[in-house]
Amino acid sequence: MKEDSVRSVERAFSILKAFTRDDYKLTLSELAERIQLPVTTTLRLASTLENLNMLHRHSDRCYSLGNQLYLLGSVAKANFRPQQIIYPYMKRMRDETKEAVSLYGVVGEDRACFEHVESLLSMQCVMRVGDRLPLWAGAGGRALLAFLGEETIEREIKKAHKITATTLFEPDKLRLELSNVRTLGYSLSYGDREEGIISVAVPIFNRRGELAFSFSIAGPAQRFTEEQAVNLVPQIQKMCREVSTQI
Repeated sequence: MKEDSVRSVERAFSILKAFTRDDYKLTLSELAERIQLPVTTTLRLASTLENLNMLHRHSDRCYSLGNQLYLLGSVAKANFRPQQIIYPYMKRMRDETKEAVSLYGVVGEDRACFEHVESLLSMQCVMRVGDRLPLWAGAGGRALLAFLGEETIEREIKKAHKITATTLFEPDKLRLELSNVRTLGYSLSYGDREEGIISVAVPIFNRRGELAFSFSIAGPAQRFTEEQAVNLVPQIQKMCREVSTQI
């Protein structure tokens, strides 16, 4: 009975995780497909979540996340101490460089954007809080992946594939790059996920020495050059060390 209850909770949570910023409305069939459960089981779980105001069913019979989750999210954000500590550093770096600054953390087998401060310039890198991206691709991902252990690294390397003309996806090159990240303490990306975007990222560890986040700055290559990105590394690393003493 206890195992059944735990499984029901896990299944209900999988429904909530099926929604994204882009797919914020889903049909029952789409939900069932995403969580790989029969439609009848999905309907039963969705009905329970709807009664709890964690799901909302629209007139077109599509589902979206309910108001209760918005309220819980507001509470979580208000009490998320690392974000409160790091945001002023992010804003300061954005003001100094005028480029976009993002904070990433590991969620499941992805990296997720926990905070983002937009560029002050007209051409911007599009990123939203809550966006989930591969760990193996991009500076923000590799600054995390390099410190997640061999098993996770090999799992992610198997997923790597070409996204742009400059994507770093070859297994041996990825392993070497991750080794360099551990040695140098930063990751650099040139158009890994988006053509013409340069990004640099530094890992953030907590006071116990555990990996917490990666701190990333990104901008179009025509104004944010590789040389500029590398020159910022000592400043970003100093900032991340200051953050580490507070989280």
